[in-house]
Amino acid sequence: MFLKTEQFEYNGVSVTLSELSALQRFDYIKFVSDAEQQETTKHYVVHINQRYLETASLLVAMSLWHSHSLKGTLASPETEMQQIRREVMLGWPADALNQATNRVLYLSGMLDNRHDADPEQTGKAEATEPVTSKKHSKAS
Repeated sequence: MFLKTEQFEYNGVSVTLSELSALQRFDYIKFVSDAEQQETTKHYVVHINQRYLETASLLVAMSLWHSHSLKGTLASPETEMQQIRREVMLGWPADALNQATNRVLYLSGMLDNRHDADPEQTGKAEATEPVTSKKHSKAS
């Protein structure tokens, strides 16, 4: 297909992430929208964290599906993605899931720029030129 892909590496393990297809993007936005309508204030922080992990794992599973060995082997793409999602939830640490989520959102055009999707890159850019009291701008 012609979906954008990118290698994602975490803790020495590399996988191929793909941008979401139009249908996957629609399904993901519907899933997130439905989840927002069901929110309650009881145990709000726990609920928000749980919803984030659910939506992030779905997004990453949708992306991984394009190059996963399960693709085309089960009854439907949805069944395959749910199996991949379960693998992601069982085997991925939250930090890796967060980083992969940001990369998929970037690949899919759902984030404005690369720095939004790569906090490490932003941190490196800020760290390369520290601001000190001795440093003056050209306007000074």
